Amino acid sequence: MIRWLPADDDSLNQLGWAPVDSGTVAQVCDMVRLLVERHESLRTTYAEHEGGLVQHVAASGEIEFLIDELEPGDLAQAIAPLGERIRAGAFDNTAGLPVRAAIGLRAGAPAVVAIAASHLAVDGWSFQIVMDELRTVLAAGPDGTPHLRDRSQQPVDRAGFEASEAGARREKRTLDYWARQTNVVPASMLAITSGPEQLDRDWAHIDSPALALAAHALAERGGGNTATALLGSTALLLATFLGEPEAALRVIVATRFKPEDEELVGAFNQNAIVRLQIAEESAEQFLTRTARTALNAYRHTETCPVRMEEQLEEIARRRGITPGGYCFFNDLRFSAEERNAPAPAIDPMKLPAQLEEALARTSLTSPDSEGRQSGAKFFLFLDGLRDSCALTLCTDPRFLPVSAGEFLQELELVMVRAAQNPDTPVDELVDRVRRLPQGTRHD
Repeated sequence: MIRWLPADDDSLNQLGWAPVDSGTVAQVCDMVRLLVERHESLRTTYAEHEGGLVQHVAASGEIEFLIDELEPGDLAQAIAPLGERIRAGAFDNTAGLPVRAAIGLRAGAPAVVAIAASHLAVDGWSFQIVMDELRTVLAAGPDGTPHLRDRSQQPVDRAGFEASEAGARREKRTLDYWARQTNVVPASMLAITSGPEQLDRDWAHIDSPALALAAHALAERGGGNTATALLGSTALLLATFLGEPEAALRVIVATRFKPEDEELVGAFNQNAIVRLQIAEESAEQFLTRTARTALNAYRHTETCPVRMEEQLEEIARRRGITPGGYCFFNDLRFSAEERNAPAPAIDPMKLPAQLEEALARTSLTSPDSEGRQSGAKFFLFLDGLRDSCALTLCTDPRFLPVSAGEFLQELELVMVRAAQNPDTPVDELVDRVRRLPQGTRHD
């Protein structure tokens, strides 16, 4: 992905911070150094060589720290300007470390440390692994012994596996699976909708306690999790708005399914293709099927992304489709706090009334964003799901017959209705959508 972006693009740079309880500036620098030494990806560069990329893991180097006194007040607000200074600016992935650091001082003593990293070195999931480890090291203090988990496979080891016979077999299974799906999905799931001059995108954000409650209730009934309930409902609604018998969503997956990969720090996230057909079944049955389908899709993700995209484009063109417009679902809940948040206790007898009450507290806004989401005509982000569900949607106005905000509102209503009565046939859930005026936003 980074190779497809402009050379000066820094939109994918990762940034995080952690408070410092004790230690000098030198000691805090040593704590950051420990993590860079621990994870090869934080000291890996990539150079073109004979038509391909070669990884180089640095055995030594220097980490530059930006150190400054913070303004008084809330720590998160105080570190923000310093964090932005190290986040801004594209990394040179051919030279130097793919990580930057800053230490914020209060009265001359370290109060907070911020880390910025290239997305070529870490994906969102593994950046949280790094930040969780940083917090563990900082909490132990300069004289303590931090209890860190055993390291997972390192990127060079992973590259060796991918070049092996076993790695080639796994990649072939993935490419074959993607080929089977993309050979039959509706053209609307693959076709580009905008020319280079059509850069406008429609953005909307919903913050909905009702969606959160519905997602938890449906996950409990359907045998999946809250993200799976949202994924299935999104596919159902997408297919309905487009008048298609099915939808295919590209889901961004952490791709850490084996013990040796569980704590891998690197750009390891991949795409899964989740293809869901509309059938004569209840909402509960549909979401149970969604969970099975998604799990199978996640098993078929490990491949070279370039090969996968080339295969996808070849299949699309063979079908007479101009490729380049895809539908994405991305769960951004990377932190341990979000991942391990307990589900609310749900009383089925009280749930319908609770959902109706929660609907009154929905907030729908239009973010001021110029982001285009390259290659996507529909990109749904799950930003958070605890007491409320936060979703952000970016759409191409030429793709759907409704705005991004209207889609999110309908998604909320569909999931609330399904949670109130999981035995409702799928056709009834989307009947209201089918009766809405169609085609008003297509060019």
